[in-house]
Amino acid sequence: MQQTLTASESLLTLPADWILEPVIGKRPYRKNWTKTDLDRLSCLAELERGKATGLGLKLGKGLLAIDIDGDSAAKLLEKLAGENDLSDFTRTTAWTSGRPGRKQCLFLVPESEWHRITYQKILTGIFGDDGKEECLEFRWIGHQSVLPPSIHPTTGKSYKWINNPLQHPPAPAPEWLINLCENWHSEYVSDDEPDLVRFPARLYAYFGRQMSIWLLARRYDKSRQQHGGKNKGSGQGTFSLLGASRILDRSKHRVRRLLCEAKKSGLIRQFHQKGDWITVYYTSFEKVVAIAGLEKLGPIAAIDVDDLSSLHILATEIEAQNQQKLSLYCKRQEEIEKIKAQGKDPEKIPSRIVQPGTLHTCEIPARVLARGSRFVYCESGFEFYGGSQKAIALSRGSSTATVSRHLSNSYRLEPTPVQQKRSGIPPIIKKQLLEKLPQLKGMPADLAAEDGLIFLHEHWWKPHPNIYLLEHRLVSARRRRRQISGRIDKGKL
Repeated sequence: MQQTLTASESLLTLPADWILEPVIGKRPYRKNWTKTDLDRLSCLAELERGKATGLGLKLGKGLLAIDIDGDSAAKLLEKLAGENDLSDFTRTTAWTSGRPGRKQCLFLVPESEWHRITYQKILTGIFGDDGKEECLEFRWIGHQSVLPPSIHPTTGKSYKWINNPLQHPPAPAPEWLINLCENWHSEYVSDDEPDLVRFPARLYAYFGRQMSIWLLARRYDKSRQQHGGKNKGSGQGTFSLLGASRILDRSKHRVRRLLCEAKKSGLIRQFHQKGDWITVYYTSFEKVVAIAGLEKLGPIAAIDVDDLSSLHILATEIEAQNQQKLSLYCKRQEEIEKIKAQGKDPEKIPSRIVQPGTLHTCEIPARVLARGSRFVYCESGFEFYGGSQKAIALSRGSSTATVSRHLSNSYRLEPTPVQQKRSGIPPIIKKQLLEKLPQLKGMPADLAAEDGLIFLHEHWWKPHPNIYLLEHRLVSARRRRRQISGRIDKGKL
């Protein structure tokens, strides 16, 4: 009963805008807990019934928790910070489980920077007294952190505040910390998804299909055998010629040609073949970016190794999804500025911008009139976002016709006439947003056509960018802090 009273008292000391989640040990037990929130009374009821052992803070929406899990993680943070000041970590809200070297620090991220934050877990290679590898963790959307005075499942003792949030509110996240979270890259994606590999889509315009060899080598890096399936980026990958032929849906002769082309372009340094097995010494991520001469790395997605045969189409899809993400962000910023100009608080007014997957027929907030097989009909003033094929083509380094073809089911689902390729490409859902312009009811047809308007259902409509229902997992990539341009000039790449 004392635990429940302590927990209930702690509710009064927490900021009112924090969203809490009941936990057992360290884990939430409610299904779909990331999608639904509980109020404070419901959280208290869970504790009083003895169902929960504590409460966790739902992260994201401005709250970023840095979990320093062990002394090696603290040293890693100092190393990554470089010359930057770590004093913010001593001033901001912080708490600990009581175990040596363990603590979490909470920071505030302004909404304008939310799109730069992703969940990251950086392992140190040092194992703690519990047998687990220590790590530095950036906790964001989809995660929670257990708060004091919840009970730690290992020690059986309560979490304790280092800096109470009322006396030491969360400090603004420094720019170097946001930059580190945005740009950190691990060669492997996660323990649960061993077949995924990171694909920098914008490199495809420079290297073409040769990239499939580079991605295969990174996927089958030899370090996986020594590190329990985790890729530590040894720079050496091994795969069979037959396996590569099947994955890439190309003949063995074509795979050998791709190997030679990749070596010539600098994607790989060398390769050796012994029987059916090929060992590839691949070029590092940073050097490949330098060879391509990219000023901006662009979107990176975690893709399945079995999808490498359709790499050119994947590159277009990733750019399309990234364009939609950027469009949503820009629209949200415009909406915030309009609300501020009215002297109102944007945090207290729900956004009218709706994602493609949640568009629905209603008056508020989407104002969607109807949905057809090709179009989404919207009233005037609808807050839309999507991907312009012209903008996608510009980022993709290809023509608008190529983008249109890659995002068209008539192309995706029809096999090539000679080699019968593209058999495994999934169909794509695409719709055009049409905004109703009621004030143009009597407008001359020739004049409306010049402005690109469409006349349907006895009304003029203004076309907006397409919306594509794409599910690629966009991820970030580490860029080394030192300059590599000078090394290129010296011919050391």
